[in-house]
Amino acid sequence: MKNILQIALMALLSFHSVRAEDAPEAPVITPQEAATQEGKQVKVKGVVDGQKTSAKGSTYLNFGGRYPNQVFSCVLRSKDFPDGVPSYEGKEVEVTGLIKMYEGKPSMDVKSPEQIRVVSEGAASSTPSTQASPSETER
Repeated sequence: MKNILQIALMALLSFHSVRAEDAPEAPVITPQEAATQEGKQVKVKGVVDGQKTSAKGSTYLNFGGRYPNQVFSCVLRSKDFPDGVPSYEGKEVEVTGLIKMYEGKPSMDVKSPEQIRVVSEGAASSTPSTQASPSETER
């Protein structure tokens, strides 16, 4: 009986590890496609056209145009980035997370540095953004 339980346990563990490896990776989409992916886990790849940090410490990354004309945005809160949020403006990045709609536009909360990856340095702006953030209040 002990051998049967050991075999069953090993089979279950090997099945679990195979299933984890077979899990599909989040699809990579453009900022323009984000509005059609509400409620889905995706990777959005694009150039950050504007970056602004509010007085309350939230940093907004805008894609597909500068605020208020962006087609997609990300919110990075200071509590989730204890070492500060690096400058992403002008860089091509890939952000992974859940798409939600905020004030009629797709958005993503980036809660850890692991959710954002610089793909290409691009032509980063040498002047800080003076664009207003989507909301000065915490969402």
